[in-house]
Amino acid sequence: MEILLQEWLSIKGLILFTIGLLAAIIGVLFGAAGFILMPSLLLVGIPIHTTVAVNKFATGISALSNVVSFVIKGRLSLKKYFSFMIVSSLGGVLGALFAILLSEQIMNVVACISLIFAFMMVLRSNKWIVKNVMETEEQRINKLVPFAISMYDGGFGPGSALMNITYFLKKQHHYLKAVELTRMISLSSCTGAFLFYYFTGIVNWGIAIPVSLGSIAGSFLGLKIIPHIQTKWIQIILPIIFLFLIVQVVTDLIK
Repeated sequence: MEILLQEWLSIKGLILFTIGLLAAIIGVLFGAAGFILMPSLLLVGIPIHTTVAVNKFATGISALSNVVSFVIKGRLSLKKYFSFMIVSSLGGVLGALFAILLSEQIMNVVACISLIFAFMMVLRSNKWIVKNVMETEEQRINKLVPFAISMYDGGFGPGSALMNITYFLKKQHHYLKAVELTRMISLSSCTGAFLFYYFTGIVNWGIAIPVSLGSIAGSFLGLKIIPHIQTKWIQIILPIIFLFLIVQVVTDLIK
């Protein structure tokens, strides 16, 4: 325990905390925490499967802190969305299983296809992002979509929250509500995936703890910023983040 504490308080621990902080802020605002978290962890020499496991733990802890806040403030009903949480948890477990069975290259191919599909959906449907939510009625959510995204999230991750935000916006939920539902689903999928990684012995607590502490701080900072985000910014920023994610994955494929 003493060794772990020294590691968390070291320069390396500070770097990991900062990575978690920045990733969580980007994740809460635009659903692209993996764009910061995973490449950064790989850059400092963390193995790919350990990186994925740490990503699930840190993102899950970050999402948990947000979901608890939403529930306490009465903005989110876990009872209403309990079935979605179960479905998303199962998706996360299956995604983690596939990540163990499949090679990193195949996972990158899956990620690339998923991100390109979501990117095209954003470009074709960008107008609904700036609609007045009072003029439209929220549409029914199909559980299959969160399940599929949760599978991808459990096995890889970058862009999964962004896909969820995009889906909920398309279903006429306003931006803050889309973020709240996305954090709830991220909590579920990350919990399922993390438990799988934990019982397979992949988790490294010396890395997971400082990243997670940064994620908790970043998630609350992100929520403070959301009310100041204008819809026209979202319309511009979402496609740009998708494009960067696609470039990142394609770069990994051709290495």
